[in-house]
Amino acid sequence: MIYYMDASAAAKLLVEEPETPALKLFLTELGEDVTLVSSLLLETELRRMANRASVSQSEVTSLLDGIDLLVPDRALYRDAGLLAGRQLRSLDALHVAAALELNADFVLTYDENQANAAMSAGLRVLSVGAPAAI
Repeated sequence: MIYYMDASAAAKLLVEEPETPALKLFLTELGEDVTLVSSLLLETELRRMANRASVSQSEVTSLLDGIDLLVPDRALYRDAGLLAGRQLRSLDALHVAAALELNADFVLTYDENQANAAMSAGLRVLSVGAPAAI
């Protein structure tokens, strides 16, 4: 199984939030037949978040070391730009396009706009521990 992790999910592994314990437990219980993936965009997003939240860059590096990161090519940017949805922001579109490119079985996100775009593109979305389904 391939799980695509966006910044809203990955950040919960660095900064304690209400959903963090459930997400950590979920990831622990997935087993070894699972691959965590994302776009290289995640590195920039997490490193910027770490600066704002006073999280060490070594913690970010440790987290990123456990995620296979797709290096986007020009076609991915085009595909992201062509995704449907007037409210879809550019970075969210890049994540959805990357999840499609990587044939993700699930997208782990806590971002409602991104979740809606992923579902519209035919992807299954998980928001583990969220109080209500996105």
